Amino acid sequence: MPRIIVVLLNYLFIKNINNSDFAIFTNLYALISFINIVLSFGFETAYFRFSSDKDNEQKVFNTSFWFLTGLSTVFLILVLLFNQPIANVFGYEKTPEFIRWFAWIAFFDNLLVIPLAWFRFHNKPIKYTAIRVIQAIFQSIFAIALFLYIPHEFSLKLGLKEKVAYPFYSNLAASCLGFFLVLPIILKVKFQFSKDLFLQMIKYSWPIMIAGLAFMVNENFDKFIQKFIIDDSEAGAYGGCYKMAVLMTLFVTAYRMGIEPFFFKQMQNENTKLTYAKVTEYFSFFASVVALGIIANVSWIKLLLVPNSSYWIAINIIPIIVIANLFFGIYYNLSTWYKVTDRTRVGTYISWTGAIVTISLNLLLLREYGFMVSAWVTLAAYFIMMVLSYFLGQKYYPIPYRMKKISFFIVLLAVFSYVIVELFDYNFWVGNLLFFIYAGILIYSEKDMILSRMKKS
Repeated sequence: MPRIIVVLLNYLFIKNINNSDFAIFTNLYALISFINIVLSFGFETAYFRFSSDKDNEQKVFNTSFWFLTGLSTVFLILVLLFNQPIANVFGYEKTPEFIRWFAWIAFFDNLLVIPLAWFRFHNKPIKYTAIRVIQAIFQSIFAIALFLYIPHEFSLKLGLKEKVAYPFYSNLAASCLGFFLVLPIILKVKFQFSKDLFLQMIKYSWPIMIAGLAFMVNENFDKFIQKFIIDDSEAGAYGGCYKMAVLMTLFVTAYRMGIEPFFFKQMQNENTKLTYAKVTEYFSFFASVVALGIIANVSWIKLLLVPNSSYWIAINIIPIIVIANLFFGIYYNLSTWYKVTDRTRVGTYISWTGAIVTISLNLLLLREYGFMVSAWVTLAAYFIMMVLSYFLGQKYYPIPYRMKKISFFIVLLAVFSYVIVELFDYNFWVGNLLFFIYAGILIYSEKDMILSRMKKS
């Protein structure tokens, strides 16, 4: 819900910010995504892993929080001290305040990592969601006020020289609010820091952090580098249309939020591997249906999320990015084996294989062939990661996945997507007819599974 609220804000942003300036928006958010990964240092996953021992949970909580707080504080001080040189490096010498604002956003967001993980670990999704929704609503109201109601003269007094700054400032306000909303959990933190536990957690988490950086390379390197290689208007159009594919990302993200603690809690169960296999198949089934549903309805979704027609030059990246996110979701399921067996380094190698593909092909081909290259490279990177994780997992921690069934879902999705895009140019009626046919085929193929789930519920 909070992500949907923020995604809907794109209508306001894209309507009021031209696609050249939107390249700044996508560039800076791509940059902060890398910073957030480094600052969180994989400690969210480490918190879940080491808290599985109930006797250690409070110690893990305290140690994790103080480490991330210290790291965030050092980062913030360094950015504030060297604000102008950093702004010069990234091409924002005239607007160094952008760098300061994003440093504060990263600082507050990182203070929230462990308290929010605490909600997830203790099965308090309503409180977790309430905080995220309140933040999103506050950010939305603030942004809407800046764009539509607050006089421009007053915005200038706040240091907001350009309209592209409005989303940044509203995000900073929402991040600050989030800190105050989790204060009751922060007050549970004790002045305790276990050096031995910290060393164990660092050993476990640093490969996850490196892997997280690789994931962000796959997810955001294209949006970061395009500003420096292709025309700003094309980079902005790519970033704007990419937001439509976020609908698939929302589905995958919502799934990830619940499934990670679930995987660790299943570690000691007798039928663990069978459970992992079933969960992966269920995800592949539902995610494939969601993916084609998005692709079939691009013709009207673009009017809601990308109302500025100058952005539509990049509309054909959407099916590619949607299917790429499906591959990432399946990869995330398949990655369970190296997390529960503490082989997180292998996950790092897999992720960086994808990242190297992303970096090298974008640098080699982007200037000559344009932004469509970035979409196809993202798809290729996630596909390679998915395949590598499956085969390595079967070697070290074999799980009885029904890969023929999952492959059937994917191949049929690719065929139907091709027909909708290339033969019928996103026609609403044909697209949704094919969507219902596809959903019907999948439901029929999985009728036994669906009936058994319905009987249990």
